[in-house]
Amino acid sequence: MTKEAEEALVGQIYDAALDETLWVPVMNQMADMVGAGPTIFMRKSLSTGQGSGLYGRISEAEFTDYFGYFACRNPLAAAIANKPAGSFLIDSEVLSKPALLRSEYYNDFLRPRDIHAVLGLMVWRERQDVAIISLARSPKHPEYQPQDAARLAPFMPHIRRAVMLARRLPSHILQAADLDAVIETWPEGLLLLDGAGRVLYRNRAAERLLARQDGLVVTRGELSASDPGASKRLAASVRAAALGGAAASGDALVVPRSKGRRPYLVLMMPFGRQARLFAAPGVRAIVTVTDLAAGRRPSLRLLRDIFGLSRMQATVAGLLAEGGQVKEIAAELGLSIFTVRRHLADIMEKTETRRQAELVRLLNRLPEQPEPHSASPTTFSSGVP
Repeated sequence: MTKEAEEALVGQIYDAALDETLWVPVMNQMADMVGAGPTIFMRKSLSTGQGSGLYGRISEAEFTDYFGYFACRNPLAAAIANKPAGSFLIDSEVLSKPALLRSEYYNDFLRPRDIHAVLGLMVWRERQDVAIISLARSPKHPEYQPQDAARLAPFMPHIRRAVMLARRLPSHILQAADLDAVIETWPEGLLLLDGAGRVLYRNRAAERLLARQDGLVVTRGELSASDPGASKRLAASVRAAALGGAAASGDALVVPRSKGRRPYLVLMMPFGRQARLFAAPGVRAIVTVTDLAAGRRPSLRLLRDIFGLSRMQATVAGLLAEGGQVKEIAAELGLSIFTVRRHLADIMEKTETRRQAELVRLLNRLPEQPEPHSASPTTFSSGVP
């Protein structure tokens, strides 16, 4: 593969963060690099075998009996139980080939589909839930070797960043009827930057993060970090994303905050195919910011039903659970600090909690606020259990 082709593939990988159908041509190009045929991007539970996938050079109908039945009889799944995200999974390395060939899974599932060898890329993992790209070879081709994984190794960081970004961006963003409203009310920070790192747009959550002046700051209109090392890397990431065309690349950064507070996770992505989604001229990079110290917003309806909170009290409780401070919540809701503190006192009385920390722990144990636009790490159209 030429350098130009490699750069073009990297660009497609980041485009796939916003349009999941683009994973299929990405996988197929990777398969061509290692002499593979069918390709599958699968999200599943290693414990239950349930999941869903995207398919290249093989029909979805051929996998109707995989999830649940054969997934639970797949000896490769058991063999990778302790493999971390970022791992390359060569079937003969994670499990002895004779053992695989004797299995029901190989004889009743793989062989009828003309699959003999499998190379997997574990691109995401959370406990027993995994997202894996599998590249399959027929019996006519040799077994996979470490050099095959080495050919794909340069693309693994980009794939993982794209998957992480897809998790954080609103799902089905391309079909959003009111994209502006979705982005503005999205609970994670989103910023659009030009090639010099100047902030052209920030959603409401990003405004809250930047208002803290803790870790991430805007200086002379440019996004930077309080920590000098993080600031240099952030600037380099902006330059890489702003190169334009196939040469652009993304990055994932951890930005330190003040002592005792968890850092921000910042994902940088080139502004390519998704440019048509935002009416902001001059944008070269899209940035998402995750506050690793923030909690989960519980269901507002549940707060009202269980604890008898008013609508405003439930809203205050939800923002508090997400990590908001009284001053920030007051600014967000257009209330005085005194009013927010009064609501907080009423909430603690109704929830029978005595301290704010105890209240936050209680709120974070409740079911999360359902968001029609919330994204899972790989949200396939067939649905993920």
